[in-house]
Amino acid sequence: MRGLTISSVCAALVLTASLAQAGEVTVDGRKVAYREWGAGERTLVMVSGLGDGAETFDAVGPRLAQGWRVIAYDRAGYGGSADDPRVHDAERAEAELKGLLAALKVRKPVLLGHSLGGVFAAHFAARNPGDVTGLVLEETRPTGFTAACKAKLKRGCAFPPLLKYAFPPGGRREVEALDRIERQEAETPGGATPTLILTRAQTGQGGFDGLWLEQQAKLVQRWPAARLLAAPKGGHYIHRDARDWFVAEVSGFLAGFPTR
Repeated sequence: MRGLTISSVCAALVLTASLAQAGEVTVDGRKVAYREWGAGERTLVMVSGLGDGAETFDAVGPRLAQGWRVIAYDRAGYGGSADDPRVHDAERAEAELKGLLAALKVRKPVLLGHSLGGVFAAHFAARNPGDVTGLVLEETRPTGFTAACKAKLKRGCAFPPLLKYAFPPGGRREVEALDRIERQEAETPGGATPTLILTRAQTGQGGFDGLWLEQQAKLVQRWPAARLLAAPKGGHYIHRDARDWFVAEVSGFLAGFPTR
Protein backbone atom coordinates (compact mmCIF):
# COMPACT_ATOMS: atom_id res chain seq x y z
CA MET A 1 0.00 0.00 0.00
CA ARG A 2 3.07 2.24 0.10
CA GLY A 3 2.67 5.37 -1.97
CA LEU A 4 -1.13 5.10 -2.13
CA THR A 5 -3.28 7.89 -0.77
CA ILE A 6 -6.70 7.43 0.80
CA SER A 7 -8.29 9.17 -2.18
CA SER A 8 -6.58 6.87 -4.67
CA VAL A 9 -7.68 3.77 -2.74
CA CYS A 10 -11.28 5.07 -2.62
CA ALA A 11 -11.18 5.81 -6.34
CA ALA A 12 -9.96 2.27 -7.02
CA LEU A 13 -12.76 0.83 -4.90
CA VAL A 14 -15.37 2.89 -6.76
CA LEU A 15 -13.94 1.80 -10.11
CA THR A 16 -13.99 -1.85 -9.05
CA ALA A 17 -17.58 -1.57 -7.88
CA SER A 18 -18.64 -0.02 -11.20
CA LEU A 19 -17.15 -2.77 -13.36
CA ALA A 20 -19.66 -5.24 -14.73
CA GLN A 21 -19.33 -8.95 -14.16
CA ALA A 22 -19.43 -10.47 -17.63
CA GLY A 23 -20.87 -13.87 -18.33
CA GLU A 24 -22.65 -16.02 -20.86
CA VAL A 25 -25.38 -18.66 -20.85
CA THR A 26 -26.77 -21.02 -23.45
CA VAL A 27 -30.29 -20.32 -24.66
CA ASP A 28 -31.83 -22.62 -27.27
CA GLY A 29 -28.37 -23.97 -28.08
CA ARG A 30 -26.90 -20.52 -28.66
CA LYS A 31 -24.56 -18.35 -26.58
CA VAL A 32 -26.10 -15.24 -25.00
CA ALA A 33 -23.66 -12.79 -23.40
CA TYR A 34 -24.63 -10.56 -20.50
CA ARG A 35 -23.15 -8.21 -17.94
CA GLU A 36 -24.24 -7.83 -14.35
CA TRP A 37 -23.91 -5.37 -11.48
CA GLY A 38 -24.86 -5.67 -7.83
CA ALA A 39 -26.80 -8.40 -6.06
CA GLY A 40 -30.04 -8.93 -4.25
CA GLU A 41 -33.41 -10.63 -4.38
CA ARG A 42 -34.81 -8.01 -6.76
CA THR A 43 -33.60 -7.88 -10.36
CA LEU A 44 -33.67 -5.20 -13.05
CA VAL A 45 -33.13 -6.48 -16.60
CA MET A 46 -32.25 -3.86 -19.23
CA VAL A 47 -33.04 -4.35 -22.93
CA SER A 48 -31.10 -2.18 -25.37
CA GLY A 49 -32.40 -0.44 -28.47
CA LEU A 50 -31.89 -1.11 -32.16
CA GLY A 51 -28.18 -1.18 -33.04
CA ASP A 52 -27.03 -1.18 -29.40
CA GLY A 53 -25.66 -3.97 -27.27
CA ALA A 54 -25.56 -4.24 -23.49
CA GLU A 55 -22.69 -1.75 -23.29
CA THR A 56 -25.08 1.15 -23.83
CA PHE A 57 -26.06 0.81 -20.16
CA ASP A 58 -22.50 0.64 -18.74
CA ALA A 59 -22.69 4.11 -17.18
CA VAL A 60 -26.06 3.62 -15.49
CA GLY A 61 -26.00 -0.08 -14.61
CA PRO A 62 -23.77 0.24 -11.53
CA ARG A 63 -25.67 3.29 -10.30
CA LEU A 64 -28.96 1.40 -10.37
CA ALA A 65 -27.47 -1.58 -8.54
CA GLN A 66 -28.23 -0.27 -5.06
CA GLY A 67 -29.88 -3.27 -3.42
CA TRP A 68 -30.73 -4.61 -6.87
CA ARG A 69 -29.20 -7.15 -9.18
CA VAL A 70 -28.94 -5.39 -12.56
CA ILE A 71 -28.49 -7.31 -15.80
CA ALA A 72 -28.01 -6.12 -19.39
CA TYR A 73 -27.60 -8.56 -22.25
CA ASP A 74 -26.71 -8.75 -25.94
CA ARG A 75 -29.54 -9.97 -28.13
CA ALA A 76 -28.75 -12.48 -30.89
CA GLY A 77 -26.13 -11.15 -33.28
CA TYR A 78 -25.02 -8.31 -30.98
CA GLY A 79 -21.78 -8.06 -29.00
CA GLY A 80 -20.77 -11.38 -27.49
CA SER A 81 -23.99 -13.23 -28.36
CA ALA A 82 -24.11 -15.68 -31.24
CA ASP A 83 -26.20 -14.75 -34.24
CA ASP A 84 -29.51 -16.46 -34.96
CA PRO A 85 -30.56 -16.90 -38.61
CA ARG A 86 -34.27 -16.82 -37.77
CA VAL A 87 -36.46 -13.74 -38.03
CA HIS A 88 -35.60 -11.28 -35.25
CA ASP A 89 -39.07 -10.17 -34.28
CA ALA A 90 -40.81 -9.56 -30.94
CA GLU A 91 -41.67 -13.24 -30.49
CA ARG A 92 -38.03 -14.25 -31.02
CA ALA A 93 -36.93 -11.56 -28.53
CA GLU A 94 -39.50 -12.86 -26.04
CA ALA A 95 -38.23 -16.44 -26.34
CA GLU A 96 -34.62 -15.30 -25.95
CA LEU A 97 -35.38 -13.21 -22.85
CA LYS A 98 -37.42 -16.02 -21.31
CA GLY A 99 -34.50 -18.40 -21.80
CA LEU A 100 -32.04 -15.89 -20.32
CA LEU A 101 -34.17 -15.38 -17.21
CA ALA A 102 -34.49 -19.12 -16.71
CA ALA A 103 -30.75 -19.69 -17.15
CA LEU A 104 -29.89 -16.95 -14.65
CA LYS A 105 -32.65 -18.02 -12.24
CA VAL A 106 -34.31 -14.61 -12.36
CA ARG A 107 -37.90 -14.46 -11.12
CA LYS A 108 -40.31 -11.60 -11.76
CA PRO A 109 -37.82 -8.89 -12.75
CA VAL A 110 -38.49 -5.26 -13.52
CA LEU A 111 -37.82 -4.84 -17.25
CA LEU A 112 -36.29 -1.64 -18.62
CA GLY A 113 -36.26 -1.20 -22.37
CA HIS A 114 -34.84 1.59 -24.51
CA SER A 115 -36.35 2.34 -27.94
CA LEU A 116 -36.89 -0.99 -29.76
CA GLY A 117 -35.82 -2.68 -26.54
CA GLY A 118 -38.83 -1.00 -24.93
CA VAL A 119 -41.10 -2.54 -27.55
CA PHE A 120 -39.61 -5.95 -26.77
CA ALA A 121 -39.87 -5.41 -22.99
CA ALA A 122 -43.51 -4.30 -23.29
CA HIS A 123 -44.32 -7.26 -25.54
CA PHE A 124 -42.80 -9.63 -22.98
CA ALA A 125 -44.68 -8.02 -20.09
CA ALA A 126 -47.99 -8.09 -21.97
CA ARG A 127 -47.66 -11.76 -22.84
CA ASN A 128 -46.18 -12.81 -19.48
CA PRO A 129 -47.83 -10.49 -16.91
CA GLY A 130 -47.31 -12.88 -14.03
CA ASP A 131 -43.57 -13.00 -14.70
CA VAL A 132 -42.86 -9.26 -14.58
CA THR A 133 -42.93 -7.01 -11.52
CA GLY A 134 -42.60 -3.65 -13.26
CA LEU A 135 -41.80 -2.01 -16.57
CA VAL A 136 -39.70 1.03 -17.57
CA LEU A 137 -40.12 2.24 -21.15
CA GLU A 138 -37.44 4.71 -22.26
CA GLU A 139 -38.22 6.45 -25.55
CA THR A 140 -40.28 3.47 -26.72
CA ARG A 141 -41.95 3.71 -30.12
CA PRO A 142 -45.72 4.00 -29.57
CA THR A 143 -48.10 1.55 -31.22
CA GLY A 144 -49.15 2.76 -34.66
CA PHE A 145 -46.55 5.53 -34.75
CA THR A 146 -45.48 4.85 -38.33
CA ALA A 147 -49.05 5.23 -39.63
CA ALA A 148 -49.55 8.40 -37.57
CA CYS A 149 -46.27 9.78 -38.87
CA LYS A 150 -47.13 9.09 -42.51
CA ALA A 151 -50.54 10.71 -42.07
CA LYS A 152 -49.16 13.89 -40.50
CA LEU A 153 -45.61 14.31 -41.78
CA LYS A 154 -45.63 12.27 -45.01
CA ARG A 155 -41.86 11.67 -44.90
CA GLY A 156 -39.08 10.59 -42.56
CA CYS A 157 -41.30 7.95 -40.98
CA ALA A 158 -39.67 4.73 -42.18
CA PHE A 159 -36.25 3.46 -41.15
CA PRO A 160 -33.65 4.19 -43.89
CA PRO A 161 -32.94 0.74 -45.39
CA LEU A 162 -29.27 1.38 -46.08
CA LEU A 163 -28.59 2.38 -42.47
CA LYS A 164 -29.03 -1.23 -41.41
CA TYR A 165 -25.60 -2.03 -42.86
CA ALA A 166 -24.01 0.06 -40.09
CA PHE A 167 -25.45 -2.37 -37.55
CA PRO A 168 -24.20 -5.75 -36.33
CA PRO A 169 -25.92 -8.86 -37.81
CA GLY A 170 -28.62 -8.90 -35.15
CA GLY A 171 -29.47 -5.27 -35.81
CA ARG A 172 -29.78 -5.86 -39.54
CA ARG A 173 -32.19 -8.73 -38.93
CA GLU A 174 -34.26 -6.54 -36.60
CA VAL A 175 -34.46 -3.79 -39.22
CA GLU A 176 -35.74 -6.34 -41.73
CA ALA A 177 -38.42 -7.38 -39.22
CA LEU A 178 -39.59 -3.88 -38.18
CA ASP A 179 -42.93 -4.05 -40.00
CA ARG A 180 -43.60 -7.45 -38.49
CA ILE A 181 -42.62 -6.21 -35.02
CA GLU A 182 -45.01 -3.28 -35.32
CA ARG A 183 -47.86 -5.61 -36.29
CA GLN A 184 -47.08 -7.87 -33.33
CA GLU A 185 -47.07 -4.87 -31.04
CA ALA A 186 -50.46 -3.70 -32.32
CA GLU A 187 -51.94 -7.17 -31.81
CA THR A 188 -50.69 -7.45 -28.21
CA PRO A 189 -52.63 -5.49 -25.57
CA GLY A 190 -50.85 -3.81 -22.67
CA GLY A 191 -51.81 -4.52 -19.09
CA ALA A 192 -51.86 -3.47 -15.47
CA THR A 193 -48.12 -3.84 -14.83
CA PRO A 194 -46.75 -0.82 -12.88
CA THR A 195 -44.98 1.20 -15.56
CA LEU A 196 -42.69 4.23 -15.80
CA ILE A 197 -42.55 5.88 -19.24
CA LEU A 198 -39.62 8.22 -19.90
CA THR A 199 -39.54 10.36 -23.01
CA ARG A 200 -37.37 13.10 -24.50
CA ALA A 201 -37.42 16.72 -23.37
CA GLN A 202 -40.45 18.82 -24.26
CA THR A 203 -39.13 21.91 -26.02
CA GLY A 204 -42.27 22.91 -27.92
CA GLN A 205 -40.85 21.60 -31.17
CA GLY A 206 -43.02 20.48 -34.08
CA GLY A 207 -42.25 17.94 -36.78
CA PHE A 208 -41.12 14.45 -35.90
CA ASP A 209 -40.16 15.24 -32.29
CA GLY A 210 -43.46 16.97 -31.62
CA LEU A 211 -45.44 14.05 -33.03
CA TRP A 212 -43.30 11.62 -31.04
CA LEU A 213 -44.11 13.38 -27.77
CA GLU A 214 -47.78 13.60 -28.67
CA GLN A 215 -47.94 9.89 -29.43
CA GLN A 216 -46.33 8.88 -26.12
CA ALA A 217 -49.81 9.23 -24.61
CA LYS A 218 -50.72 6.05 -26.49
CA LEU A 219 -48.31 4.13 -24.29
CA VAL A 220 -50.17 5.35 -21.22
CA GLN A 221 -53.41 4.11 -22.76
CA ARG A 222 -51.87 0.66 -23.20
CA TRP A 223 -50.42 0.67 -19.68
CA PRO A 224 -53.04 2.36 -17.44
CA ALA A 225 -50.85 2.00 -14.34
CA ALA A 226 -48.18 4.12 -16.04
CA ARG A 227 -46.57 7.41 -15.12
CA LEU A 228 -45.26 9.49 -18.04
CA LEU A 229 -42.28 11.82 -17.48
CA ALA A 230 -40.35 14.01 -19.92
CA ALA A 231 -36.61 14.42 -19.44
CA PRO A 232 -35.28 17.90 -18.62
CA LYS A 233 -32.92 17.83 -21.60
CA GLY A 234 -31.61 15.68 -24.42
CA GLY A 235 -33.07 13.45 -27.08
CA HIS A 236 -33.59 9.76 -27.76
CA TYR A 237 -30.83 8.49 -25.44
CA ILE A 238 -32.09 9.73 -22.09
CA HIS A 239 -29.78 7.38 -20.19
CA ARG A 240 -26.86 9.29 -21.76
CA ASP A 241 -28.22 12.81 -22.35
CA ALA A 242 -29.88 13.22 -18.93
CA ARG A 243 -28.06 10.50 -17.01
CA ASP A 244 -28.46 11.82 -13.47
CA TRP A 245 -32.17 12.47 -13.99
CA PHE A 246 -32.61 9.03 -15.55
CA VAL A 247 -30.92 7.28 -12.64
CA ALA A 248 -32.91 9.27 -10.08
CA GLU A 249 -36.29 8.55 -11.72
CA VAL A 250 -35.62 4.86 -12.32
CA SER A 251 -34.21 4.44 -8.79
CA GLY A 252 -37.31 6.11 -7.36
CA PHE A 253 -39.52 3.76 -9.36
CA LEU A 254 -37.55 0.73 -8.18
CA ALA A 255 -37.83 1.86 -4.58
CA GLY A 256 -41.56 1.20 -4.80
CA PHE A 257 -40.98 -2.55 -5.05
CA PRO A 258 -40.27 -4.12 -1.63
CA THR A 259 -37.88 -6.98 -1.10
CA ARG A 260 -39.67 -10.27 -1.61
